[in-house]
Parts: sequence; structure tokens; C-alpha cells
Amino acid sequence: MLQAYHEAEAAVNEVSATPSGLLRVTASLSFAVQHLAPMMPLFRQRYPKLRVEVVVANRYPDFIEAGIDVAIRTREHEPSSGIAMRPLAETRRIFCASPGYLASRGRPETPEDLWQHDMMVYTLANNPYELHLERGEESRSVRLNSIFDSDDGQVLRTAALAGLGILILPMYIVFDDVVAGRLVPVLDDWELPSLTINIAYQSRLHLPMKVRVFIDFLVERFEQLDFKRKWLSGRN
Repeated sequence: MLQAYHEAEAAVNEVSATPSGLLRVTASLSFAVQHLAPMMPLFRQRYPKLRVEVVVANRYPDFIEAGIDVAIRTREHEPSSGIAMRPLAETRRIFCASPGYLASRGRPETPEDLWQHDMMVYTLANNPYELHLERGEESRSVRLNSIFDSDDGQVLRTAALAGLGILILPMYIVFDDVVAGRLVPVLDDWELPSLTINIAYQSRLHLPMKVRVFIDFLVERFEQLDFKRKWLSGRN
């Protein structure tokens, strides 16, 4: 009851206030570098009294222990019932490699051909060394034999751009590289399970204004930039 009272009092005080103070946001390195950071000038222009701290973490920190206000997640549900989720976008996961690698090693034509290629694996994915693919009514399960692993998508992306091998990453990380031709999709007729990108925040009767305006800003910008369509279709 005391918490509800304080939240209601804060909500009343915020009606005529300008968002201010410190907003702590956590996201993966790839999401923070490629999507959050480029949006910050516009966000700062709208809310000049808000200071933003981005906590980069590929593993999900505990909200309360880490003092996090908003988190960007790529999973459906949070283990805590006190966490609310708002969908932000969906993204395909694709196989891709540099033109140089494909010129020297050829393109895989079937999922089983991946055994003959140098594979790079993101270790924090669900079952990272076992893939489940679908093509129409067909489905395949493939075990991977990797030559390079990392718990960070940017490490794998950089290695792929240098020609190391074939990687599997969400389109939100490699979209610009695919559009520019720096990375080339392979086995593109086969689908991996897509990911939902969610905004996670603590459930409260009255959200702090700084959290509310940040969530609304992200949703607005993602709609304006048409990310969901781009990341599902792979086309600009």
C-alpha cells in the first residue's frame, strides 16, 4: 500500500513536470551500438533534462540488483512476474558470409552442407550447436561443428566480414551489411526460428515519466524506421 501511495504521488507530481534525472538502460552490445546510440541525439533534443546510461550486457542482469529502468530483450518472457514486456520488433535469423569466403569455399546448397564449411556460433543462443530449420512443409535438424565461437554478435560479424566463415545472426545485426553486399545470405529459402525484440521494465501502477517517454520514443522510432518489415524481409 505504501508503494502504491508513493507511485500515485509521483504520478501526480509528474503531470506538469519535464522528465529528468538518470535513466539506466541495458541492451546487448550490437543493439546498443547499432540502434540505441544513433537515436540518442533526437532523444536528447526532446528530453534535455534526462541523462541516459547504457549498460551493455549480452546476458540479462537482474533489474533490481543492477538498478535498471529499461532493458531490451530478445526472449518472450521474463522469469520475474514483476517484469512487464512490450514488443518492439521481430527479426529473422539468417546464415551469411562474405563474398570472399563464398568465392573460395562455395555456397552450401542444403543444410547438411554446413558440415563442410567453417561455421561461427553465437554461444548465448538457445541450443547454439543444434539448428532447427523449416522450408514450407519440410523441417531439418542440423548439428554444427564450429571453428569460432563468441558470446557477442559484433565479434562474429567482424570475423565474418574478414572472411572467416559462415555465421548465424539476427537480421537486426547484419541488415546493413546484407543490403550493402558486405555479407551474402546463404540457404535463404530455409527459415530459422525468428526472435522477438521486447522492451522490458518493472511492472508498476504508475510508470515513472522517464521510463514512459523512453519506451514511447523507442516504439515511435522503430515504426518510423520500419525495422520490423526490414528485418523480416531482409530488404530496404
